[in-house]
Amino acid sequence: MSKLPLTLACLDYDRVKPLMLKTVEPAGIDLNILPYSPDDSVWPMVRYGEFDASEMTLATYAILRTRGEAPYIAIPVFVSRAFPHGAIFVHTKADIHQPQDLKGKRIGSGQFQMSIAVWARGILQHDYGVDPREVHWYTGRAEVGLNLPPDFKATLFPPGKMLADRLEEGELDALIAPTIPPKFRGKHPHVRRLFPDPKAVELEYFQRTRIFPMLHLIVIKQEIYDRHPWVASSLYRAFVQAKEVCYRDLSETMERLRYTVPWLDSHVEDLWRTMGQDFWPYGLKANTHALETYIQYLSEQHLIDRKPAFEELFARNALD
Repeated sequence: MSKLPLTLACLDYDRVKPLMLKTVEPAGIDLNILPYSPDDSVWPMVRYGEFDASEMTLATYAILRTRGEAPYIAIPVFVSRAFPHGAIFVHTKADIHQPQDLKGKRIGSGQFQMSIAVWARGILQHDYGVDPREVHWYTGRAEVGLNLPPDFKATLFPPGKMLADRLEEGELDALIAPTIPPKFRGKHPHVRRLFPDPKAVELEYFQRTRIFPMLHLIVIKQEIYDRHPWVASSLYRAFVQAKEVCYRDLSETMERLRYTVPWLDSHVEDLWRTMGQDFWPYGLKANTHALETYIQYLSEQHLIDRKPAFEELFARNALD
């Protein structure tokens, strides 16, 4: 029997590479992975359904799925994760010395519903008492269906200038950036991180909550899943196997070091001690608390009007 051809758009993360190289192959599927950046995979999938499966931002997916507007179903494969603490930058003249000083300030993010911004607002609210309604939010990209209550202040900047430039020039007091703007790497005369030692803060957060925030997952077109429901479980098992290959490669040391990072073995051993052997978990069992927390944040920030069940968000045959 011939295999089902399937095209999947996803960044070439190390945890996905074994699937790209066909070191790992999903059962019954002839998988063609397009190594696209999230901008080139997520938004074409949202707007045009351009691929059979793709990487998708967690916030966008949860919002669309809750509204009944997502023509795809997810599997609990979280290909992108990041702690948001180190993603918050502030202007040195904005009189921001601690998170509580963000109250009343102008904070930018690419979109209000950007996944890492949802995490950042939730953590600022619950850990530091910064209510999102006490901040003026500025965004750089239009978003469909944003329906915030009047006490939430959100303004879309006109096109023409990057948010990082607006922070640098003082138009913003702070910025939540999903990737570090190159100009902010190292010492900058006007911009610094909110948390001077973000790793220490993120480590304390993880040890206290056991949450490693997920940002992106994998979705499959609903019409493909309806015709071939086995595709979800096949892809899920293959992604898990590919991640195990990545773990194996990370554990290679000394002259067999597979990555160009000196002392990588020491860093990986620290990760194991702090986060466990499976520090990048897939599946629902290992991610239930994090997902519940994220759905709570989406609800509190008025991005969803009800809390969906996991069975609504994820393919039933890929729930581990």
